[in-house]
Amino acid sequence: MNDWLAYFRKDGSFSITESGKCRFEHDHLNVNNEDYAIVVDGLILNQHGLRDQYRTFDFFTEFRGPFTGLYYDKHAQKAVVFTNQTGDSAVFYYLSETLQAFSSNFNMLLDFLHHQQIPIHLDEKAAHWMLTFGYLIDEATFAHEIKRLRAGKALYLEQGQWTEQRYHLFDSNLLDITEDEAIERIDVLFRQAVKRCFDKDLEYGYTQHLVDMSAGMDSRMVNCVAKAMGYGPITNISYSQTGSEEELLSKQASKLFGNEIIFEPLDNHEFIFDIDELLKGHFGTYLYSGITGGARLLAKLDFNQFGTEQTGQLGDIAIGTFVKTPSIAVDPEAVRLSHRLPLQYDPNPEGFENQDLYSLYTRGFMGAMSSWFIRKQYTFALSPFTDVDFMNFCYSLPIAMRRNHNLYWKWVERYYPEALSVPTSRKRVPTTTTQKTVALASKAFHKGQKIGRKMLFKAGLVPSRVNPKSSMNPYEYWYDTDPRMREFFDTYYKNHIDLLSDKSELRRDVETLFQSNVMLEKLMALTVLGMASRL
Repeated sequence: MNDWLAYFRKDGSFSITESGKCRFEHDHLNVNNEDYAIVVDGLILNQHGLRDQYRTFDFFTEFRGPFTGLYYDKHAQKAVVFTNQTGDSAVFYYLSETLQAFSSNFNMLLDFLHHQQIPIHLDEKAAHWMLTFGYLIDEATFAHEIKRLRAGKALYLEQGQWTEQRYHLFDSNLLDITEDEAIERIDVLFRQAVKRCFDKDLEYGYTQHLVDMSAGMDSRMVNCVAKAMGYGPITNISYSQTGSEEELLSKQASKLFGNEIIFEPLDNHEFIFDIDELLKGHFGTYLYSGITGGARLLAKLDFNQFGTEQTGQLGDIAIGTFVKTPSIAVDPEAVRLSHRLPLQYDPNPEGFENQDLYSLYTRGFMGAMSSWFIRKQYTFALSPFTDVDFMNFCYSLPIAMRRNHNLYWKWVERYYPEALSVPTSRKRVPTTTTQKTVALASKAFHKGQKIGRKMLFKAGLVPSRVNPKSSMNPYEYWYDTDPRMREFFDTYYKNHIDLLSDKSELRRDVETLFQSNVMLEKLMALTVLGMASRL
């Protein structure tokens, strides 16, 4: 897939360059003449009827889909650089008095700055976010000199100054509507979103749709609604540890809809050793192993057969919410992956007023969507759940209505009950006394199993502290049973820790997390070291 880089110099010169191959040429625009320059990259799911707006400075606010771009009016000396509303695309930028550079690809910009002999330094705040949240939550990148333009924002050049402005913000908890009306509207807007996503394949002549399938409900509902709307044939992709719930239920769901499925077993967990390649792919925005086996599976596919990759990402918080308690006050602790270190910087830099939006813009857009940078190496990923019109409506509904996936379950039961004929890994929150008793007993049983397994492991009676089928990515099992993985971790750590020799506090924090028995914390530490080596 192609990426772009543009720069302005103090002497008034301007340039746009591109790299890679454009698979979706009708959605791509690159013009640079004596009057203006414009580059738009991505997929514009509602592009028909919008092209007449391309030469107005706010044209991109109506776009739907993954996109980035720049528009420069050379006579007026005004420009705008923009990214989309949901964080699956990003613009990275460097600003100084003599040079302002922008790119849709962090690596492309980093290489350009190196070529310009501009010194690059490790950003300790970005490293801190990685060691606490497990992903980056603000404008920082691991390169101190490079910043990220976040979801729903644009940079405007006027009178020689660049200023950042927000052009889109999802509203939260504002709409007064009945539950029945909400469910009906959810179905209408979701079907519109599915049509936008799947029609993009057809627009480019791809009649075989590539769609993720997991054990949960989100990708299942994409498949279910697409089938109900007549799209097909569909090829599903799935990856997990063999014998896990993820494998069994995803295959059952795929069979339910009559789809072909390509399954990638993760038993050999070879992706664990791909740290440098994975970090290069997603720019250190998330744990290096966040996409697990997804990158290796995508590399094996023949994209002459497929257009986009359809996913169910953020479905759980589009119709639902990350908020689990009645309180809506912002609590950064709720979206951290590790609580071992105290927070050293402002964890709410954009000043979100409630947990609903804070979680969406941090854990959702900055965390979960980071895998899309890797996916873009092969194709554009899409999710109907992140359709702006759909999400605008969902987030305007009262939190009390969305909590515990209340609307989600009722939507499925009313319109697509066949989707529930196969069990799902998403469990309903118990409401009756009987349900609560059963859930409590089940929780106690599984907790007892875990404790017992750890005791047997300490006694040397089982090879690992966890059951290999307990998760789609049983990191602890892999670490306990594979000496290659333990040796790789130790060697990588020893070979890179001295990169932090001049940053004593950060080095101490990395050491603390790497020595932890929690696998996610080890991965956080290695991610920081890997990015330090990339600069």
